[in-house]
Amino acid sequence: MTKMESIERFYGRSEELEKKFDAAEKAEDAQTMQACRDAYQVLVKKVQAEGEDFGNMMRLYSDMKKHGNSLLDLSGTYREPKKILQVFREFGVKEFTFSSTWSSAVQVAWEFTQLGCSLKGMTEIYGSGQKFMSNEYERIPAFIFSL
Repeated sequence: MTKMESIERFYGRSEELEKKFDAAEKAEDAQTMQACRDAYQVLVKKVQAEGEDFGNMMRLYSDMKKHGNSLLDLSGTYREPKKILQVFREFGVKEFTFSSTWSSAVQVAWEFTQLGCSLKGMTEIYGSGQKFMSNEYERIPAFIFSL
């Protein structure tokens, strides 16, 4: 099993637990709610046992799924582009988006190209901010890179 397949399995299990918890909450089933919390903590410990890179990839994958995007997105400040790309390669990531608005974003995008990534263009993705009075995520511009 590849590392990304492991991420997908952990994410799927997390989603199952969330759905089960929501159903138990609606039914006011405190015992099942607690069992879901306990199972989730076990899941978190398993993810943590896989290491920091695995945990970071799990977060990126979870955000991608939660926001409704099809590619992993880097949206924060990144001071180690070489490390990020190394991890992406280890996990088999072929493309990703970069939507950072930090002052160093253009420099980081440039470093991605210098480290072998191709800038394929731009797109709109769902960011982390939600529209006012809505569960819908706001659309934001992002660069598309391929490794």
